[in-house]
Amino acid sequence: IAHVKEIAASGNAEAIVEMEKDFIQNDLERYAKADDREMTGSLNASLLGVAAIKQQLELVDDPQKYQAIDRGHALPKNRRQGLPLDEARQSFSSHRTRLSNYVNYRLEETEKQLVRERRKALGIAEKDYVARQARTLGLELSEQAG
Repeated sequence: IAHVKEIAASGNAEAIVEMEKDFIQNDLERYAKADDREMTGSLNASLLGVAAIKQQLELVDDPQKYQAIDRGHALPKNRRQGLPLDEARQSFSSHRTRLSNYVNYRLEETEKQLVRERRKALGIAEKDYVARQARTLGLELSEQAG
């Protein structure tokens, strides 16, 4: 838990996402051995989401590349506070929801606390990502951004 908090405190989206990928891969190995197909499917979806986030993190700081993503999310339903709800933003949201659902499983209290900290860390990573979107697109965010 202390390690998760330390990485989250960095505010670095890449580090937080890489940490989360490691947790997911570890969980995937454990549940695959237990032949838990539902959980394995959920974790595979999580890995796809993390891959999408990592791909967008490679593009978000490059105004020329990110303009194409911005244009591809022109409809109001695909935007929040003037910023694209791109695959990274969608994946952050889906994965945080997935982690919220994990807390409802039969976990020890320490495991639940770890999942809660992971969820908080993802929120920090998303805030970093949203700030970078705004900076790249030249927009100012209100205090409620994210």
